[in-house]
This record gives sequence, C-alpha cells and structure tokens, in this order.
Amino acid sequence: MARSVQWRRNINDIVCWRQAEAGNATIYILRERGPTGFLLKEEGEPKNVKVFLGDPHSCTCAQFKKDKDLCKHISWLLLKKFRIPKENPLTWQLGLVEREINEVLRGVVQQQQRRQQEKKTHRSVIQASDGREVKGQREISEDDVCPICQDELLAKHLPVTYCKFGCGNSIHIKCMKIWAEHQKGKGDNFVKCPMCREDFGPFNLLKEEMRNANGGLTQTRNVVRQDRHLGTNCQSCHTAPIEGKCYRCVVCADFMLCQSCFNSPIHTHHQFEYRQKRNQRWQRVSRRDNGVLPEAVVNNLMARDITDDDYDYLLQLDSHQEIQGSDLTEEEINTLPQERVREGGQLLAPGMQCRICLRAYEVGQLIRRLPCRHKFHKDCVDNWLLHTRSPVL
Repeated sequence: MARSVQWRRNINDIVCWRQAEAGNATIYILRERGPTGFLLKEEGEPKNVKVFLGDPHSCTCAQFKKDKDLCKHISWLLLKKFRIPKENPLTWQLGLVEREINEVLRGVVQQQQRRQQEKKTHRSVIQASDGREVKGQREISEDDVCPICQDELLAKHLPVTYCKFGCGNSIHIKCMKIWAEHQKGKGDNFVKCPMCREDFGPFNLLKEEMRNANGGLTQTRNVVRQDRHLGTNCQSCHTAPIEGKCYRCVVCADFMLCQSCFNSPIHTHHQFEYRQKRNQRWQRVSRRDNGVLPEAVVNNLMARDITDDDYDYLLQLDSHQEIQGSDLTEEEINTLPQERVREGGQLLAPGMQCRICLRAYEVGQLIRRLPCRHKFHKDCVDNWLLHTRSPVL
C-alpha cells in the first residue's frame, strides 16, 4: 500500500522532544470522531485541538503547523491512548496507512475486551431517587486507565467516580467534570459516559462527589499562577512544569526537583535552594537525607483535610509518630485504631472513597485510621503497610 509520506527509520530530535512533552502533559479526550479522530483539551490551554490519525496525521495546534512534524498531541494519542511502546517505529511516523491503523485499533479493542471479561461488579444494584437502577462500580484492575486523560487509575490514586446507569467503569472525577462541562456547553440533555455512551449520572451528583473527594473544598486556579514554574522540569519524576515549591541544586546547572522528590533521598550530595513563586528570590534550604518528611509537613497533614496532592507525601511517610521503622509487623499495625462504616455516616457521602483501591465505602466495612487521621479500607491499608510502601527512589 503506497504511503503519502516517506517511512522514517529513526526518530528525530523534534519527535523525541514532543514525546517527552506528551509524557508530562495532562490532556483530556473531550470527543472521539470515529476511531481515529479526537477533540483534545490540554490543561492550562484555552483552545481545544482536533487530531486525526491517518496518512498523514494532522492536528490543529500551532506547533504542528509550524514544525510540519508530529506534535505532542499526536504523540500523546499514540503513546497513551493506544499504548504503543516508544521504541515502536509507528510512534514517530508522519502517518500510518490503513493496515497499520487497523493493527493499532485491534490492539486497543482486544485490550478493552480482556479488561471487561476480567472485571467483576463491586457493589450490588440499588435504586436511584427517580426509581432507576444504579449499577455497581466495577473492580479496578492494575492496567485500567481513565478514558479521558489516559493515566492509569491505580498509579496516581486520584479520586474516581463511575458510570452508574451503564457500564460501571471508573473515571477520574476531575476528568469527568471537564467532560461533562463540555457536553453541557453543547446543549446535551444528560451527561454521557465516555466509554459506553449511556447516561453517566446527574451533573449535580458529580459536583458533590468532587467536593467530598477534595475534603469539602473546591479548588480555584488563576489563569496565571506564580507558583507554576514555567520552563522547569523535575529531574526525578519529570513533572513539567513544577508547581508549588521548586528546588534547584546550587552546584549542578538546571537540576530541579519538585517538593515530593526533594523529600526523597535523591541527589543528596549537593545543597539546594528553593522558591515558592516565580517572582520570589531563591533561598537556601536545609535537607534531610533519609527520605522522611519534614516535621512541618507532617504537622500540616495532620491538621487539615486531605487533598489530591497529599498522596505523594503519604507514600513517603515511612516513619511518623506511631508508625516508625521500615519493617512493620502485623501486631504493630493491629494497634492502629479501626472503625466500622455505619449507616448515615460521613464516609458514605458521594465521592468519599478509599484512596488505595479507589472504591466507595459500604455499610459494615472495617476502616483503619492512621496517625495522620486519614482513613482507608482496613484490608487495603494493612496490605500497603506490610508489603507495598517503600521510599520513593
């Protein structure tokens, strides 16, 4: 089959950089136009972009028009939506012929079918206020991804909602809110599930879930944020740009770390300085080299409700108050307080969920409370404390 553009044997510098940008970008799929057309929204960008995969690929972003080469939006679809490995030559071609497109699509379809067969319904069917049947949330597996941002659900542990009148699959609450707002702007009568296209649930319920998942607080972000350090890249987790406190090595040029990576045992042989906002001066900062969170951070976590950004800290909390040392025994964990979920309790509010398994709480379940006052399913957090937690390297 003849190609409209020549096959490339090797990846060039532009595409290599665009793939790196795609890995660091937060992008949402707002609409799918057939199997190869997508309407995308990038976080922090005012304009949506339209991407079409084919022979050749195309995108409406300014970068694609300027470079005449793959942009980060096309790279993001190939790498995250279709899960093509970076080393596969298909990821750096200017276009794909029909046979190659079909191979890519079959890979996605087979993966989705396998996931559906493996999943089990988590909760029994209940009745909604209008008499409709509310289906249970399906079990979340290790390779499940959010269909809007394409991030793995159990990798980031961000709060999720699920399709209550259709497939029962889970989606990040924040992503679903962006998807729902886009649908409302088009005049749709109800919020459609991005996976099964059935009624996802009331928009007001989605907003309530988001409020509860954020500890009852709604987050507002300015268009221009001084704590968003544009042009920076964390040398450990590769977050770009760094938000919040930004740390830079005083010896190595352009070696930056975010707050979470600075609190872990990375690059401890040099001194660092930091600033909270771009318009502030850099200040020297002392650092612990054992990966334990500073006492001020621990005290702050204990004094307030948890937010999305706190889970990076919790994963590093290897020694704190009653939980000390890297080898906890089952007997030590059993000394931590536990409680049972009761009818009408706060844990049953929409959006409240265990942030390890991302499942809602149910009446009668046992909950474990850690010294930081955060609560999880007893089985989930016990297993995490015994087998999973480790310093961030």
